[in-house]
Amino acid sequence: APSHTQPCHLQEPPFFPDTLLYNNLHPHQAAATALCILQRLFHTLSANSTRQHWPTQARNNLLNKLQHHIHHLEQCLRDNATLFKGPRNPLLTINKYFRDIHLFLHAHNHSACAWD
Repeated sequence: APSHTQPCHLQEPPFFPDTLLYNNLHPHQAAATALCILQRLFHTLSANSTRQHWPTQARNNLLNKLQHHIHHLEQCLRDNATLFKGPRNPLLTINKYFRDIHLFLHAHNHSACAWD
């Protein structure tokens, strides 16, 4: 995101969930978790409300790279529908994290401050 010229006085943004950092996931489940995160990040950064706060070329390069990694992971993880079953479902944590990010950005009108 572009640098802002005024100091930001925003509430604390959502932090990445510790359960995803320190969890002992099976390698395929870790890859599926990474895929989900990349898909949600792609969705967030490709939204119309994002365009005005990011340099076009840098944003397009990032989206292209994200799409490349998403495609690669999708090819590796075909037919693995059972990866997110069980009591400690990382998909629920990821969904909550990105919902919180969306709410934070929306509450602050997707400002450069909020993106920083």
